[in-house]
Amino acid sequence: MISDTFRLRWIATLAGLAVTPSLGLSQDARDDELRLLREQIRQLDQKLRVLERKQELKDETAEAAAKTTPVVAASASGFSLTSPDKKFQLRIRANLQADARFFIGDNVAGNDTFLIRRLRPSFEGTLGEKFGFRVMPDFAPATFNLLDAYVTYQHGPSFNVLVGKTKAPFDLERLVSQTDLLFLERSYPTSLAANRDLGVQIYGDVLEGTLSYQLGWLNGARDNDSTVTDTDDAKEVAARLFAHPFKNDIDSPLQGLGLGLAVSYGDKTSGSPNSYRTNSQQTFFSWRSTVVNAGGHTRIEPQAHFYRGPIGLIGSWISSKQGLSNGAGTAVRDITSTGWYVAAHFVLTGEDASYRGVTPKTVFSWKDGTWGAWEVAARYGVLDVEDEAFPLFANLATSASTAKGSTLGVNWYLNRNVKASFNFEHTDFSGGVSGTVTREDENAILTRVQLRY
Repeated sequence: MISDTFRLRWIATLAGLAVTPSLGLSQDARDDELRLLREQIRQLDQKLRVLERKQELKDETAEAAAKTTPVVAASASGFSLTSPDKKFQLRIRANLQADARFFIGDNVAGNDTFLIRRLRPSFEGTLGEKFGFRVMPDFAPATFNLLDAYVTYQHGPSFNVLVGKTKAPFDLERLVSQTDLLFLERSYPTSLAANRDLGVQIYGDVLEGTLSYQLGWLNGARDNDSTVTDTDDAKEVAARLFAHPFKNDIDSPLQGLGLGLAVSYGDKTSGSPNSYRTNSQQTFFSWRSTVVNAGGHTRIEPQAHFYRGPIGLIGSWISSKQGLSNGAGTAVRDITSTGWYVAAHFVLTGEDASYRGVTPKTVFSWKDGTWGAWEVAARYGVLDVEDEAFPLFANLATSASTAKGSTLGVNWYLNRNVKASFNFEHTDFSGGVSGTVTREDENAILTRVQLRY
């Protein structure tokens, strides 16, 4: 729109210019010329007003269209479709992980192979001002699996409700998105916690964001399982508290410290317990085929992480005690499995390490000589099944009682959407073959190219 101030200045300028050449003329000639100039100025001013009105109408039309036209956008975070009032939104994202596994030595049952580890489109958004949703299936390695399907009520930072299927509110590393994992596979404590579960959760942040809480009433999934088949009336309760006590103290060297505790309890009176795998995804412990759930299942996990600049530390310990029957009616016992791990990582290119991955300051460009972000990491973890499991519940000749794993990793973040990873995994065992001989060590090289959008 042309402002009144601009119009007056423009007209005054024209008038000033018009007066100058009239000097030296007779009074009558000057009067005639001034009348002509005044008429021209009047006509020009009228044209300016018409143009101004046309611009006003154009702006009004654009404003009216904006109120009825949805906004379509694409960015590094995915595609989105948003209603004009921003109360309704659909976001479409996807993740692809192409892996390769190479085992060193001929003693490992696993094959050297290329595989699609994950292929996950996701659909999420908002419905009105307070409700949200998410649906995420997985099509890898070769079957359909519905991982997330839930609706949320978002009252505010301190209180929210989730209904449906998603990650159980428990394990520290499980709650990291698989696109932001420090290593290709999660650590041993994660094997003793539920993966996804179905039920109702409440969650939020209190005390100025320094304390997060989650509380779930769930069907009760097996250790490291996403398939929730509810075959009894029993349910599971899970609770998790995680504190960042120095979060709001920007001058504290402990600002990046996080401490948490998670617990869960539920009765399981049907079904069978899950087996356990190494970080290379090879099964090293299986229950006897006759073993079934027959009592309470209690889990507890203290957990912590610390981040300062490019340095990160993370670790947890977990105990999973489950009541089991050997199926022959001769033994019902509580069998406890424990696991723990600690990991350290360092971002070589100087970006901040974090619980949610690394955001590179530059993107990979051969032409510009920029290489994105580089990160190195190391991890050590243990999973141990107590001796009470043998021989009635598991066969020591085929199942190892303990696995101890070491991992070295390198992550290359070409940009926020593309990541390449390299891991070397070494695992040694106690038990797992006949007699007093221990199962041979497992060594593997794991690689991944990840695309996320």
